[in-house]
Amino acid sequence: MLRFLTLLLLLTGLSLTAVMGQDQKPRRTRKSRPVNPYRRTYQKGEFVAPVDSTSPRVPYVHFPYPLAKGTSRATLGVTFTTSPRDITEEIQLSIPAGDLVVLHGLTDKLALTGRFTFQFLQNNASVGLRYSRPVKGRFYASAGADVGAWFGSLQLAQFNNRGFGVQGTPNLAIGFRSSRNLLVTLRGEVDLGLYYRSRVGQTVSDRGQVLLNGYGGTVTLEQAFFGRRHVALGFRALYTNFNWQFWSLYDTFDRNIFYPEAFIGFFL
Repeated sequence: MLRFLTLLLLLTGLSLTAVMGQDQKPRRTRKSRPVNPYRRTYQKGEFVAPVDSTSPRVPYVHFPYPLAKGTSRATLGVTFTTSPRDITEEIQLSIPAGDLVVLHGLTDKLALTGRFTFQFLQNNASVGLRYSRPVKGRFYASAGADVGAWFGSLQLAQFNNRGFGVQGTPNLAIGFRSSRNLLVTLRGEVDLGLYYRSRVGQTVSDRGQVLLNGYGGTVTLEQAFFGRRHVALGFRALYTNFNWQFWSLYDTFDRNIFYPEAFIGFFL
């Protein structure tokens, strides 16, 4: 019994010594990373200096509010469109595409716009200018024009199809700031075909004159999404006789067709 008590006391002493030794060891502290000033501003939701009580303090790339000189905004997301039955008959193709939208302020009212829609096998890149100014109260307006080029390469029916074209898009937009967390934009545009060239096997189609393809309208909401993230949601309706995403499926006669398109973009 005495040996057992002696052994128990010895083990207890060793345990206490080990615990005290661990407490005396210095603890490693994780070094905190420096805070990115742009990220800090983003988290606060402050993106432009407030000019008046109606100035938005959330990010935007579609809303027609003047962007400060040297300031850039961008969203990265995806668009969804469906092929019309007028072209594909019973089969409807749902075509998603990556979507990058960029806005950069050149002056207090003039901004450079850019958009890149990519599907790897066929892509569209455009650049343009936008002039924005306040209208009255919470309303703002802009006028601009974009020029874009598209390229496609598809293997259909054992033929190597290639297409290339240039399009112009004059546009007008009006925006309404319903609150500091919601920006609503309505945009109308004219779709002009500036150049078109396609090749199916050995057959080449080439057109260089300026043509009125059709018209389009877009409604966009830019708002807070989750936590301190922001998002741009929109729906675009095109009524045109040419859509670059379906260049390889067009029939031989000329007619306008309705194309619906939905898109979502997350602010970078």
